[in-house]
Amino acid sequence: MCKKLINMNKHERYFFDIPVFRCEIDKWIFERENRKIKLAQNITGIGNKITEQDSLSFKRQYSLEFPSYYYGETVGMIRLYAINQQIRGELFFVKQRISKNLKSKNWVYNGKIFELWISSTYTNKIIFEKILKILQDENQKGLLKNRFINLEAFHNSGNYINYLNLVNFL
Repeated sequence: MCKKLINMNKHERYFFDIPVFRCEIDKWIFERENRKIKLAQNITGIGNKITEQDSLSFKRQYSLEFPSYYYGETVGMIRLYAINQQIRGELFFVKQRISKNLKSKNWVYNGKIFELWISSTYTNKIIFEKILKILQDENQKGLLKNRFINLEAFHNSGNYINYLNLVNFL
């Protein structure tokens, strides 16, 4: 992994990693189905009926060609952490050219993408909503413009994080 992850500042408290994907799952499913059809045609020939042996051969080859969406299509990560009275997001991206055939990944630190100063008047709910809004806005600009930030896990569990404790207000 990156040296930045190993040499963490003792005042930084990492609390959430948000995956960034090459594309949304619907586009990935569409691409996968098209590749399935092409593989089946290569095995049987265009217009021929698929036999049981062809089907077994196809399944073996297909399972090697298509890794899981959640692992195979991950091209970046936003790491959330607290430091002093701030919550920040760092962006890590894969080093290689991003394509639909990306299998092994070397990660590179791309710097801080946002920081949110926390006031003592904020509640945990307000902080969560601000972080969520920032991340949704980030998906429309810069390196993340044509990527998909998957906020599902953060959306489901971010409400339960005690942000005020993370930034030392409690």
